[in-house]
Formats: sequence, C-alpha cells, structure tokens
Amino acid sequence: MKLFLSSALFCFCSIAIAQDVSFINSISKTDRDRAKAASDKIVSLTTLSYRFYKAVEKASDSTYTIIYAPVDISNADLESKEDWEKCFYVDFKYENTAENGGLKFHTIRGKYLDVFPAWKKYFKEKAHLEYTITDPSSREIADSQKKFHFILQEGSNPKIPIWSIVNKS
Repeated sequence: MKLFLSSALFCFCSIAIAQDVSFINSISKTDRDRAKAASDKIVSLTTLSYRFYKAVEKASDSTYTIIYAPVDISNADLESKEDWEKCFYVDFKYENTAENGGLKFHTIRGKYLDVFPAWKKYFKEKAHLEYTITDPSSREIADSQKKFHFILQEGSNPKIPIWSIVNKS
C-alpha cells in the first residue's frame, strides 16, 4: 500500500511539472492582443527565423490564424501562394459567434523542428526530439483535473511535412 501511494504521488508530481499551466491557461481564453503575444512567444522558440506576416479571421469556421513567414520569403512570394507550406501558423477558435467573443487556442502548425520546441516547453517538458517523432505514445498530454488534452500529430500529406499541436480539450 505504501509503495502504491508513493508511486501515485510520484506520477502526479511528474504530470504536474510536465506542463506550463500558466501559459496553457493564458491561451485557453484570450483576446486578439494576448493571442498575438502568446504566438510571438511560441514562434520565438523555432529553429528558423520567422517574421509576423498577418492575422486572418475566417467567419466560416470561426478561426483566427496568426501567420509567420520565414524572413527570407517576400510578401510577393507569399501572395502568389508559392511558399505557404514554409509558414508557421498559430490558430485560435472563437468560443462563441459574437464579434468580441473570446479566443481559445486551437493548433500550432509548421515543420516538426519548429513545432517541437513549443511542445517541449509548454506541453511536455520531458519530451525528446528524436524519441517523440518515432513514438506516437509520447505525443499526447492530458490532465482531466485541469481539463487539458493536447496532441502532437503528423500531417497526412507526405509531400508537405507539417506537424501540429492540437487542442482536443
């Protein structure tokens, strides 16, 4: 019994430190300005140098997407839609349809080497770069008490290797 309790306590402590709870809370209910600030923090962790390109609001699916482009890609190249797969995206969903409704983090999308640092810093602190890519069981974090559930997933198009951190809560 004593062994069970100490094991349970160890497991709980491991889960508790595996997430940046304050950051997750800050993106769980936010507004456009704070969403942009959080997105800037996320993109600052990437391996490539990105610049803010634009924010796009789509009423059809209630999303607010903040797009970052590699610094070496011009706006003209982006507007001709030739280099969109090289961009980094942070998506938020409106919690309700009112114009001033709150935003909730939905996904981070980009190349694995750019998405992984956010996964490690904010969601799964003990994640390992190579182990995570080969072991699907290491790509999920859930906490029923705090009502968090995030998944790191590989895109379905093998020609465009996009990875995402998806909020399933």
